Amino acid sequence: MAITILDIANEAGVSIATVSHVINKTRYVSPELTARIEAIIEQSGYIDKLANKKKKLKIGKQSEIAFIVPNLDSTIYAQLTNILSKGFEEHGFLLTICISNDDLVREQQILIGLTSNKRVSAIVFVPTSEKEIDYKALINSGIPALCLDRSVFSSVIPSIAAENAEAMYLATAHLIRRGHENIALLIEQKSSSTVEERLGGYKRALAESGISFRENLIVRLDQNETNSEQLIRDIYENESPTAFIASGNKLTLILLKALDILGIECPQDLSVVGFGDESWCALAAPPLTTLNQDVELMGQLAIERILQKLNGEAVVPQVERVPIQLMIRKSTQIIGQGPFGEKAVSPDALILTAEEIERLKSGDFKVAISFHFTGTNWSRLHESGIRNTLDKYGVKVLTVTDAHFDPTLQATQLDGIKMQKPDAIIAIPVDDKATAKKFKEISKETLLVFISTIPEGFHKEDYASCISVNEKENGQNAGMILGNYFRNHKKARIGMINHGAPFHGTQLRDMMAEQVIRENYPNIEIVDIQNFYEIDRAYDVCKQMLLNHPEIEGLYISWDRPALEAIRALKEIHRQDVSIVTFDLDLEISKYLANGEMVRGLSTQRPYEQGVAVALATAKALLGNNPYKYIGVEPHQVLPKNLLRAWREINHEPAPEEIEKAIGKIFT
Repeated sequence: MAITILDIANEAGVSIATVSHVINKTRYVSPELTARIEAIIEQSGYIDKLANKKKKLKIGKQSEIAFIVPNLDSTIYAQLTNILSKGFEEHGFLLTICISNDDLVREQQILIGLTSNKRVSAIVFVPTSEKEIDYKALINSGIPALCLDRSVFSSVIPSIAAENAEAMYLATAHLIRRGHENIALLIEQKSSSTVEERLGGYKRALAESGISFRENLIVRLDQNETNSEQLIRDIYENESPTAFIASGNKLTLILLKALDILGIECPQDLSVVGFGDESWCALAAPPLTTLNQDVELMGQLAIERILQKLNGEAVVPQVERVPIQLMIRKSTQIIGQGPFGEKAVSPDALILTAEEIERLKSGDFKVAISFHFTGTNWSRLHESGIRNTLDKYGVKVLTVTDAHFDPTLQATQLDGIKMQKPDAIIAIPVDDKATAKKFKEISKETLLVFISTIPEGFHKEDYASCISVNEKENGQNAGMILGNYFRNHKKARIGMINHGAPFHGTQLRDMMAEQVIRENYPNIEIVDIQNFYEIDRAYDVCKQMLLNHPEIEGLYISWDRPALEAIRALKEIHRQDVSIVTFDLDLEISKYLANGEMVRGLSTQRPYEQGVAVALATAKALLGNNPYKYIGVEPHQVLPKNLLRAWREINHEPAPEEIEKAIGKIFT
């Protein structure tokens, strides 16, 4: 059997679209990947097929293949038309386009004309009906036919369609894992196999998570956008969804247009999953999370199956499904959760009224800060954010202590702080267990505001607030950076070096990073997961992991300081080829990122902004007016291309000269 473009793609471990871009030079593909694909094309003999690509078109009888499509407004149908036209032309056939407008009567009239036309050798169509009886005349004509994108319940007419149910299941499950429960779904108003399959996938994801299906969250729209804005407004105002899924290309544009008109911000007000991964989706503001339908593969399969039919070969299976990939970007917000499962509140909710500001300035309030360690930029920026904000409102910072990661020392320091009689203590516990007793004792007489984590055994009433980065999103960012780095590898093997201590925040982000990689990057195998409890132990953990699993190409590491220990181990065993993703933007880790050495990207907290949020939550607590137990600050994703801008935004100062010079070498 002749080799096809699909065979080339499978051999190279890439998509058909990537092979097509290499052949036609229509989009940038890395030189390494281009060389690999071109070598396979040469070795397989497919290059001969390319050389003979321009065949003379057939004329006369059976010289045309018809494509009946509902419209050409939808991107998928326009793309399929282009793919089929080019593909069939390679085999000498002219593609004839017929528009059905999704009207069964019009479609049947078109079919009558095509089946009596001696020039038509085969028909590809997007059916307007699911019933076999509506296509009896087509079946009886004996002309080879194939359904595309939709299916007919028939044992005679084969079809190629996307994994519609699985796609909508993936999108819905993605949102549920990010804390969403009220998820609205936009579907076409008409009844079709595609609509029912996508609705079924949505319902299955809800059911598996124990969330009741609500018909009121289903928005049924026609392709003409009739009343779409009003319908979307009604469901947003009446049902309070936190997320929307659009189940079609045009429905995605309708939704985004309506949200823009209504002034609804994405993802702050509403998360959005679109359908159809077009080039503008990654450039939108914010970049759009989408369900990527492999239109290229659908079109190529349709061409191959029709040619098989024309050659008298049997086409099986009757329904051939093409996978849909979820492309996670920034349009789906993670609803963070605190230690007790409470929904994270945005720092934007912490607004002081004029009356509250006046009370603070006249209140002579005093606070103290107990840090686990102050020797990092993270701690310094937190302190600056806290001090600068409290100073504006006349709240005095009595003292700042550094426990040097020693729980016994922190307990002693807390005793000293207590003697100064502060109105509130801001603290990050060194150890959730070892410091719990001391913090519990203090909580009986002093307001406590925690950063990142709370001590073991605490209840909601024992503290005023906990402020943290949104750790779920933090973990998602890191998982996506590592996954995207290895996306074009046929098979990649990685290890995870997690923080073993029972900190709610680090456990949450480690778990989320693993989940993102397992669920969204099937080409990546996590071959080992190990924990460290003390930072310097990350050196031994990393060294042993690589000795046990030399096949590892990438590492996820729980934050920058243990990552630096792991880098030390990798250098010692001469494994600088391993790619690392970690957390927190400090100078040493940034040097590796800027120089393109091992560190490929990181997700970082916004420590200054978190310090501001800590100060505002403390101010609210001092006034006895703090309804927010858990406040989550959005993290920042950092790659070499945005390192200089990220440094300015995170550290509130220009990047050091050595970082600027290193980045300049990469991008010149």
